[in-house]
Amino acid sequence: MNRLFLLLVAASLPALLSAASSGSGLISGVVKDEGGKPVAGAVVTLENRVAGRIQTARTDAQGRFSLFNVPFNDYHLEAAAPGLATAHRDVAVRSTLPLQLALSLPQAGAVVVVEERSGLLEAHPSSHLDIDRATIEQIPAVVQSRGMESILLATPGFIQDENGRFHFRGSHGQAMYVIDGVPVTDQMQATFSNSLDPGQVESMEVITGGISAEYGGKPGAVVNLTSKSGLGTPGGFQGDYSVGAARFRTFESGLSLRGCTDRSGWFVTAAGSGSDRFLDPVNFENLHNHGTTGRIFTRFDWLLSGTDTLRLSAGGGATARDVVNLASQEARGQDQRARNVDANLSLGWTRLLGPDASIEATLFHRQSTARLDPTADLAPGFGGGGPDYPYWARQDRSLDNQGATAAYQRKNGDDTFKAGLQFVRYPIRERFAFAITDGSRAADAGDPLHAYTPEGGGNIFRFDESIAPSLASAYVQQDLKAGDWNLGLGLRLDSYRGRGYVHNQLQPRVGVSRSFPAAGTLLRFSYDRLLITPENENLAFSTSQAAWDLTSAAGTKVPQLRPELQDSFLVGVEQQVGGVFKASLDYWWKDSVNSADNDQFLNTGVLFPTAAARGFFHGMDLRLDLLEVAGWSAYLSAGTVRTIFRSPTVGGLSSAEASRPAGTPYLIDHDEKLTLQLGVHYQSKAFFAQVIGRYDSGLVAGDPGNAAGNPDYAFGIPYVRVTDDSLVGPTWRIRPRTVWNLSAGREFATGRGTSIVAGANLLNVFDEKGLYNFLSAFGGTHVIPPRTLAVNLKFKF
Repeated sequence: MNRLFLLLVAASLPALLSAASSGSGLISGVVKDEGGKPVAGAVVTLENRVAGRIQTARTDAQGRFSLFNVPFNDYHLEAAAPGLATAHRDVAVRSTLPLQLALSLPQAGAVVVVEERSGLLEAHPSSHLDIDRATIEQIPAVVQSRGMESILLATPGFIQDENGRFHFRGSHGQAMYVIDGVPVTDQMQATFSNSLDPGQVESMEVITGGISAEYGGKPGAVVNLTSKSGLGTPGGFQGDYSVGAARFRTFESGLSLRGCTDRSGWFVTAAGSGSDRFLDPVNFENLHNHGTTGRIFTRFDWLLSGTDTLRLSAGGGATARDVVNLASQEARGQDQRARNVDANLSLGWTRLLGPDASIEATLFHRQSTARLDPTADLAPGFGGGGPDYPYWARQDRSLDNQGATAAYQRKNGDDTFKAGLQFVRYPIRERFAFAITDGSRAADAGDPLHAYTPEGGGNIFRFDESIAPSLASAYVQQDLKAGDWNLGLGLRLDSYRGRGYVHNQLQPRVGVSRSFPAAGTLLRFSYDRLLITPENENLAFSTSQAAWDLTSAAGTKVPQLRPELQDSFLVGVEQQVGGVFKASLDYWWKDSVNSADNDQFLNTGVLFPTAAARGFFHGMDLRLDLLEVAGWSAYLSAGTVRTIFRSPTVGGLSSAEASRPAGTPYLIDHDEKLTLQLGVHYQSKAFFAQVIGRYDSGLVAGDPGNAAGNPDYAFGIPYVRVTDDSLVGPTWRIRPRTVWNLSAGREFATGRGTSIVAGANLLNVFDEKGLYNFLSAFGGTHVIPPRTLAVNLKFKF
């Protein structure tokens, strides 16, 4: 199958090398005076106040300018030159098609009428949040290169969990990254992969409703990232080197370089870190928790002609870490280790078919491996089982993404049309072995797991299989504007090929918005039908007969772990007050079949995909933004999530809800009554400071009675409370917690275009103690970080 895929790619290469959907656009043009003469040296400034993005260019001797790698959004553009009045223009970048502008600068003193849109309300039918550059670059984090998930928590509806995991609007793994147009549906958190480095990100948009038909795989929420590019680098070369240190022998270093010529640009960034508190541990003692990580990303852009652009991106990362110990495991000398490695490559080309049309395509490959090594080997017939307790386990897994996309897009005034084809293949190879060294875990001789205990003969379960699911898709998307109305109409067809079945699904995507400019109000509605593919990590085992035989009567045919099918609705309103404040309120609800989740194997980070028969979700999201006033800005994000599953559950190593009768409703550990995040930021020319506070009312937890008398888990009992739930009655939840983080920094000029930025972060200022989760069948038990001071220096050149 690998040879067949490569042959198909090679055969289609001439057609595919026509475009690369990069998720950004180009603005170019010419600046002239009233007499039609070119204005050399004019400064052209592009600004989006909501996203905190400012980009500048200077005209050449012919008055020409170019602004490269412009993320999709609404902008205000100004052109200024000494002795001439400033020209103003509002522009919208919605596609990779370049915008060609002709700007005229009147004589100084001339009356210039500036007709400028409000700029705070974006009338696009999708519900989304633009993460501003200050949030990306200055997020309080112990290790800056591992701060991506913390950035996303500024989005309403994102629920925080351990080790960078998050749940979006009650769902588990239904969010995906799109990096320069390349979809990444693998789980990216630190327990089983390598986190993305925010240092490679130019801009970030989180799309939460009105999902374009272009997005498939895990489109419950789309994190659209535009990476940094060297095109248009001022002076032709820039760079920076950074170092940082924090509590728990934590260190970090990073290097970023970018440069350009008239027809090309390049960017490279690399970062490495290490810590004795690498993950969120299972107790406050932080036992056996050292880890190191490294990451590199490169991007090259070539402007081959006036119609053709080539982009090549390559990168990879590696993580080597301890598996965190319980107190009893530490006493036994358990020393399990985990290692994750990934490599990524994408190639694309853009060809313009004229000023209003283009075709585009991308070839991409992602390879990732994961290993779990036990303390020592274990032989069949084992007795005490050695230091690994209560389970001995070994894993060696590989997962690839082999994909190609091609699309055609056309612009007609404010209307855009896009149609495309996508194909992704996921070759998976899994080797997994385990044994139960604690015989009490499967004492019943009728339990299928009993054979893998000392009392059952000391057998070792071994699994070694390969599968190659695939997703083939076609879509059309039409975005229309008529006066104050905006309409997004999309239709997507997915054909997902799993183990022994093919699931074909038609998915309409509809978004409507209506703006009231005089009142500064925007109304929005969207409906998205989404096919969400199962998690690929350990999918071979979770869909195997072997897994089913471990959790049910032998010989029973394994139920299919199929894609989740979700109907998602959203009704929202946005309101602008003056020119510096806006508020948005969304009410959303989702119904799903085969509702996806994960089953975590103890605290190893080995996760097995599962699915419940049905899922019902609803909640409200609120976002308040105060844009910069005299250097001050602030935001408040709030959300409430109701998450209900119905049994039975299939997949996984153990059927966590198998004891519930079919159709029984139950709450999962993504259900949370209230989350709040407040951010206040101050920025002067050389100094910044910010405070971020987060309140979490607490996820659903396991019964603390099961921890009574157990020294490994009894510590967590005071951090769990019982509440009365209207659906299921008494329910255990994590106690509410509020955590405050502070950060500050200052830039010092050192001459000749160089400077040093000194910064400090104080996380969990009041040393709040608390839990993310407790005895969760799906997430386990993890504690929040203690108070930690982190300092960093960056040399910019």
